[in-house]
Amino acid sequence: MKIDVPSAAVKHTIASSFAPAWCVAADTRDNVLARRNVLAGLWASRLMQIPDHMGPIYAAAVHQANFSERGHDDVVDKLFGDLKRSGVAITRDEVRRRLCEFHRQAFLQTRETD
Repeated sequence: MKIDVPSAAVKHTIASSFAPAWCVAADTRDNVLARRNVLAGLWASRLMQIPDHMGPIYAAAVHQANFSERGHDDVVDKLFGDLKRSGVAITRDEVRRRLCEFHRQAFLQTRETD
């Protein structure tokens, strides 16, 4: 059974909040996705040996890729393509697994600050 991590995260947040559901759902979802994308971008920049001062710029580019198409495939495609072009031996499935891990991490971090 495949779990839709973003939907599960939003449902949990709505259930545990006194704010209006539309506000919490939209804000939480957007914050979690942005944080997830940045975490994934910083991870990939380290694998590609991008200089530390350029990592946040690459992470912002990963986040921008999220607006290319509906869903998460645009982020996976960007990360996988960039990693492969940089000579990093990784599979698309590994990139997906890492993105899922970053999503859970981002949700926990966002939940702590809300």
